[in-house]
Amino acid sequence: MVEINTAAPEEWDTSNDAPDGDDFDALEDFTPADEYKDDELAEEPSAGDSQGGDEPEKKQPKFKNVIEFVEGFFIPVIRRRISDNDGGLSWDPRWWAYPEVVARLTALHQAWEEARTSDSMSAMSSWWIQHLEPHLRVILDGDTGPMANAKADRSFMGWPVMPVDPVPAEVYEALLT
Repeated sequence: MVEINTAAPEEWDTSNDAPDGDDFDALEDFTPADEYKDDELAEEPSAGDSQGGDEPEKKQPKFKNVIEFVEGFFIPVIRRRISDNDGGLSWDPRWWAYPEVVARLTALHQAWEEARTSDSMSAMSSWWIQHLEPHLRVILDGDTGPMANAKADRSFMGWPVMPVDPVPAEVYEALLT
C-alpha cells in the first residue's frame, strides 16, 4: 500500500533556504586544490594514447565480409513471407547479382559490426531501427525494390541501369568547387 501525505498545505515545508544568485559566491570560497589530489586532476588518456606501450584491443569482426554476414546472420535471422508474384515482398536467392542489394547489405554488415562492438547497450537496438528496417523495406519491396519481379525460375536478373547523360563541363566544375 502506498502512503500519501495528507497534511494540509499550510503544514508543508515551503521554505527555501537556498541562496539567491546575488547572495552566493561559490568561486570565492572554492579552491580546486582543497578538493582534489594532484593525480585526480591529471588528464585522462585519449583513445589514441597508449599506456605502457599497449594499444587498446580492437575487437575483431564476427563476419569477415558481406557474404559471411548474409549467410551467417541475415538469412538465418531475417525471416519474411516472400511472394513469387507481383506485389508483396521479393527476394532472389542470387542477392549477390543485384549491385544495390550488395551495397545495402554491405552497409548493414558494417553497421552491425560497429553496433556489436559498441559499448552502448542500445547500439544493437538502434541498428535494427535505424539501419536494418529502412534497408529491408527497400531491398524486399515487391513493387519497386531492386529484386521486384524476381521469379523462382531465375529469369529476372534485375532492373537495367538507370539512364544518365554525361555531366556538362561547366556543371561538373560548379559541382566540384
